[in-house]
Amino acid sequence: MPHKKKLGTPRGVSEWQALESVGDVKRFLRWVILSMRADRLDRQDAAVFTQVANTLLRAIEGNDWEQRIERLEQQQQAKERNQ
Repeated sequence: MPHKKKLGTPRGVSEWQALESVGDVKRFLRWVILSMRADRLDRQDAAVFTQVANTLLRAIEGNDWEQRIERLEQQQQAKERNQ
C-alpha cells in the first residue's frame, strides 16, 4: 500500500495570505495554474486551492452585492425623507 505524500507547504503559498478582492483571487488562481503546469504543485493540491478560491469568489461577490443593496436602500430612504 503506497504511503500518502505529506502536503507540507508548497512554495509560494505564503504569498497568498490576504485574498480580499476578486483581483487577488484571480491572481491566486493564475499562480495555481502556472505552478501546476511547472510541476511545482500537485494536481490534488491545485484542485483543493481552486475549490477554496471559488468559495472565496462567491463570498466576495455576495458581499459586494450586499453592500450595493445597502447603499441603494439608504439612497431610497434619503429620497423618501426629503419628499
